[in-house]
Amino acid sequence: MKEMERTLLRAADELARTAHALAIISFLDRDGEVPLTTPVVWVCDIQPEIRRYQTMAALVKYCSNHIIDAVVHYKILTKMQSGTVVAVFPYALLIYDIEDASDQFCIEQYADVADPDALHAVLSLALEIAREGREGRAIGTAFIIGDIEELKRWSHQGVLNPYAGHPEPVRDVRMKENWESVKEFAQLDGVFLIDGNGIIGAAGRYLDADGRDVQLQSGLGGRHLATAAITKVAPAVGITVSESGGVVRVFAAGSVVAKIRTDIRVST
Repeated sequence: MKEMERTLLRAADELARTAHALAIISFLDRDGEVPLTTPVVWVCDIQPEIRRYQTMAALVKYCSNHIIDAVVHYKILTKMQSGTVVAVFPYALLIYDIEDASDQFCIEQYADVADPDALHAVLSLALEIAREGREGRAIGTAFIIGDIEELKRWSHQGVLNPYAGHPEPVRDVRMKENWESVKEFAQLDGVFLIDGNGIIGAAGRYLDADGRDVQLQSGLGGRHLATAAITKVAPAVGITVSESGGVVRVFAAGSVVAKIRTDIRVST
């Protein structure tokens, strides 16, 4: 790490203490550690460039867009929903209120549909699938979370349900030791149905809800349309992983309520 970057981190630490910030979100190259009093969250896979920006307004807008994307990941990583963070770039320090990212997606908004811990687990799992794929190739899948019996009314089994007859502990998506089997079954056609407590009811399910009245941006495939459609007719949250591009989208009430980049991730 260059001395200038160390200086920026120390300045960010001082600013964070003054502002009582939760953490520093660093867009610097992680090469060595600097002793700090504030927790640091490192943004991986992306280091924003600035040469093409000439004005302060353009700089702030550019940095803000990256902060918003990073804060969404930070909220998923930490489950924090309020407070401030300090973002440090090679050329700027900015304070950001993480509640400003709530208009993109706030898990607690859907507590009447599913337990927030269950939604958090499914979203974290979807992000892993989007980044890692399976056996060296990208895969797409979808998770529909809500009342299982209601969701079954709007879907049918396309292949033999691999979760049929298994006890709840091995079907609980909140337990990370069960994620490997989910990743394996994500290669099947169809989607996962998960109840509000995070218990997987089925995999390989085909959705039957009518999507003719659903309005989505062009380019999204049948899986996204079907997910939007079922969340329009049933109280449910849908989470899709796009096979092309690895983008994770969250659906509710027939619309996309969040689009999460997977080329950006955070780590402590």
